[in-house]
Amino acid sequence: MREYTPTKYKNLVEKTHDPILGQYMQAELDFISKIENLGEKTLIDLGAGYGRVIPFLAPKAKKIIAIEINPDMVAALREVGQSFSNTVVIEGDITHLKELLKKTTLQNPVLLLLQNTLGTIEGEWEKVIEEIRAVAETNAGGIVLSLFRQESLQSWGAKMYAGIKEMVGELDPNKTDYSQGEFISKTGYKSKWRSRQEIENIKTALGGQLIREIWTDHYWIGQISHTAG
Repeated sequence: MREYTPTKYKNLVEKTHDPILGQYMQAELDFISKIENLGEKTLIDLGAGYGRVIPFLAPKAKKIIAIEINPDMVAALREVGQSFSNTVVIEGDITHLKELLKKTTLQNPVLLLLQNTLGTIEGEWEKVIEEIRAVAETNAGGIVLSLFRQESLQSWGAKMYAGIKEMVGELDPNKTDYSQGEFISKTGYKSKWRSRQEIENIKTALGGQLIREIWTDHYWIGQISHTAG
């Protein structure tokens, strides 16, 4: 399905020569940096991978909770987390987010779902939306969601995936459907890119108040708040 390892991710994604992908990853960090009262927040990084954003975020936030399911990534994530006293690592499936966090005290949480992670969920992505909303509502918290746009899957996405095919596999032209925003590789890796209407529907499903958002030709990043009042 996918061959995600910390080394491959660092070499193929983090050190990308794709200017759009690089701009996108930086835009996410810049967006999070502008969260009001960030130093008082607990940031919950959903699908944290090997911990790419932790060195950037941990010094800025009150606490980091990093959740990851891939065993290889979790091992590296724990190593990164050990460098920051305010970082906790949880191994688990974010489709069961409420269960994973039930013993955790959350203070001013902001749930982060970055790098189109919602589009690569191996399970019910609708369940992830339900779980995120429930945690945000219960704890008067917020959500930052980042998605790839369907409109650029063919013009940019196919080239981007070709550059990281060592991780995701070679594009399957018989199964990939650009009109539906569905990338499928010959190894079975799937990634869903959302249309504008699909993004609007997700925003509605998350509830709360839209605080700010960024639309580009290639991606959307939004912040939603469930803070009381």
